[in-house]
Amino acid sequence: MVLSLLHRATLPIHVRLRAGRCRKAQAVMHPSPSMTLLDVGGTPETGGEFDSLRALFAEVLVVNPDPRHGAVPMAPNVKFELGDGCALPYADESFDWVFSNAVLEHVGDRDKQVRFAQEMQRVARLGYFLSTPNRHFFMDPHTYLPFYHLLSDHAQAKVIRFSLGHMRQWRPLDLVSAKDLRQMFPSAKVAGMGLFRINLIAYESRSDGRS
Repeated sequence: MVLSLLHRATLPIHVRLRAGRCRKAQAVMHPSPSMTLLDVGGTPETGGEFDSLRALFAEVLVVNPDPRHGAVPMAPNVKFELGDGCALPYADESFDWVFSNAVLEHVGDRDKQVRFAQEMQRVARLGYFLSTPNRHFFMDPHTYLPFYHLLSDHAQAKVIRFSLGHMRQWRPLDLVSAKDLRQMFPSAKVAGMGLFRINLIAYESRSDGRS
């Protein structure tokens, strides 16, 4: 009962934060009906805050390693493929834009995060946009436990039973800082979003005359 009430109370906050990131992504990408978008690690179903962004592209491909996402209702311009964001099976500059929201912190250790970032940059033709929780914000957004994300894996596995958020079973979690993002995306603009910089974004628009 307490958890249900907490989720209902915090849902509007999460919706506003995601909607804000969606508006920022649109402002960076300037989507057109001729463009393609790759969503790395997202989910393809309709009904989310990012539907409005996807609707502006001719084709959207969502790649995720979980096959369950392939059985959900999708918009006509959205397709789903199984894949690992750390080793994308696509050629260089295969997509106009590459997008990822709240995935980087789940891919594994720093080496895997670096590969994930490199792959996003490799397959993007016009640019990319990534969002991830800020390591330096005190509250972990997955569990609503203060400083949970700073604990060791062993300690996280011990305290996950006290989670008040959507993550109730332990899984790898490695939040990054703005400095980390600048190292992984050296050509990107990195900024904080939301109250107290709850989230970080890294994005690049490659304005070299391509269209």
